[in-house]
Amino acid sequence: MYRGVSIKVASLIIVVLLIAGVLAFFAYSNLSRKPEATPTTTPTTLTTTPTTTAPANFSKVIVVSYSDPSPIDRAELVPYSNINPGFLRDPIMEALIYAGRYTTDPDLRKIIYEGIQKLSNDRLSLIWLVQARDVRVYWDWVKGIYFHPTLVYRIDDLRKDPNSPNPTTLVIGESEEGHSLDPAVTYWGFDWFILHQIYERLVTYELDKTDYVIPCLAVAWAHNDAGDEWYFVIRGGVSFYDPWNNRTIPLTPEDVVYSLRRVAVMHLDPSWLIDTFIDVENSKAISREEFSAIASAGLKTEFKGGSKVVYSLNELLGFFNYTGNIAGVVKLKLYSPYAAILQVLATIPASIVSMEVVEARGGVEAGKENEYMYDHPVGTGPYYLVEWVHEQYYRLKANPYYWRGKPSIEEVLIKLIPEDSTRIMELKKGDLDIALVPPTLVEQVKGVSIGANKLIVEVAPSFLLYHLTLNCEKPPFNNDLFRKALAWAVPYDSIVSAAFNGLAEQAYGVIPRGMFGHQDSYLVKYSFNPAKAQELLAASGVDPRSVGITIIVPQGYSELEQIATLVQASWSQALGISVKVQVLSRPVFNEKLSSGDFDVQVLAWGPDYADPDDYAGPLQAGGYKFSSVEVHVVSSIDEAALFVNLSNAVQIDLGDVLIIVGEKGS
Repeated sequence: MYRGVSIKVASLIIVVLLIAGVLAFFAYSNLSRKPEATPTTTPTTLTTTPTTTAPANFSKVIVVSYSDPSPIDRAELVPYSNINPGFLRDPIMEALIYAGRYTTDPDLRKIIYEGIQKLSNDRLSLIWLVQARDVRVYWDWVKGIYFHPTLVYRIDDLRKDPNSPNPTTLVIGESEEGHSLDPAVTYWGFDWFILHQIYERLVTYELDKTDYVIPCLAVAWAHNDAGDEWYFVIRGGVSFYDPWNNRTIPLTPEDVVYSLRRVAVMHLDPSWLIDTFIDVENSKAISREEFSAIASAGLKTEFKGGSKVVYSLNELLGFFNYTGNIAGVVKLKLYSPYAAILQVLATIPASIVSMEVVEARGGVEAGKENEYMYDHPVGTGPYYLVEWVHEQYYRLKANPYYWRGKPSIEEVLIKLIPEDSTRIMELKKGDLDIALVPPTLVEQVKGVSIGANKLIVEVAPSFLLYHLTLNCEKPPFNNDLFRKALAWAVPYDSIVSAAFNGLAEQAYGVIPRGMFGHQDSYLVKYSFNPAKAQELLAASGVDPRSVGITIIVPQGYSELEQIATLVQASWSQALGISVKVQVLSRPVFNEKLSSGDFDVQVLAWGPDYADPDDYAGPLQAGGYKFSSVEVHVVSSIDEAALFVNLSNAVQIDLGDVLIIVGEKGS
């Protein structure tokens, strides 16, 4: 998701859940980034016979072919969803994204993402800046703090020392307020942090673990052999707490289906996380009898590295060691098997809302926000919202009806303090337990103590990727040589030192270090090189005197403003371009970002879920649909010609592996 808040991210190891499957090539029909209807054909798995002719210099050739490329109508484009935020149309990249998303062979999937990494490094709709480390500052009287790359921490996992100030209240200092408290609407990290405390999902993570999910509102799950039908057993005895009317509402399987369908129908920023993968119209609540009949033929299940084929509900519950009540079963139909579907279901847009509450308060309208749900969340989580005083604070209290029991921290106050100096002063006095501290200011909080208590400064690896987005719909950014000239005129080292206090490394592509599919062996290593930048500028044919660039940044994020200021000075001096920086309020910035009304913007991207598709898809989507995308593994370039028109295909050289992407040959 896009964000500038450093409250998220930290992990070194990603283990992607993989659905077993044998692949020679996969043909997927009607697979658009935003499915508009149920696919009319079934994904087909075929086998090709490799030739014995070895291609020169390559041990393997992977062919990605696509048919009937159709650009998505401009009015339907949604940045970070079906088009990259730079609005660069690119059927080659789009076809690669399809291939990586739906291929189930782990080795092949890794190679495809390595190809996406190289292409992202060359196309430059986004100029990759740095991969930052996560900085967290808190008093040592807060116990149980942990790092997770996607959903930070749950406050009910924490506790405070009994001798600390206000031992049952946690006070957090942040820089600026969020956009919405509706999980179907917001796509900002800070909002997600709050919603993580209020709403719950079918599955979640166990503290800082990333290699598996654990039961939450679902107590067990299983899927068919193809991996495109999943069954979730819903926990019994769970209630939504409606603080606005002081009542409880029982959780039902129908709430689960309604919640996911609602996200797809509203079709707002985070909707791709649901409607790309889940066929909501063919997902439904089913009876125990229906599930028993389906399970009798055998279903597969996996949990914490273990797996089993089960033939009954009791056998499935036994595998998960669950003996409590259940509320029913939900069947989720996928458009195609997807290796990371459980991680997707742990994201905030998959939060379960009360159908009764939403329907009583405006219901669901396509393309529109629900005004009531904006600031009246009703969830099953450990906390509920008491009040949101805009530009001042959020106040949460422990849910007295929470199914896991009342948390030890009974109240949470999130204070909105835009001035870094004021926030740090309150933190050092002990008025804040945890606070956002920019990397450039961490020296101010090191070594601070109050009596025997110390202020803890923790720095951890993260997947947070900072980038410049260039509006490729507008000249001169639609000129690839001009984009590359800009990339060679970015002061990367100065950004690392000045904006991040050295707590970052330069980035070169869309897949961050430490994530499945990352590689930097076959990439251009951009650096600050004014001579090369001027050479490319001259080759582009763009007269720098005719260019005026405005870099926009959202208000409240000092590192983004510093990046913009450094780039402004560098582009002006190295290329002779007139550049200015504009700091905008969040609503104005969001509108410009969504509509494409900008030249250049600075943002950071952190993972919704720990899979490279969550970077490649949102940040590099090409704005195309196809009637089919096929992946073939062949042993010669001659054989590749059987599946793709080589005359206009793109070849991506990864050393001993070659990826060929192009339109299907006749």
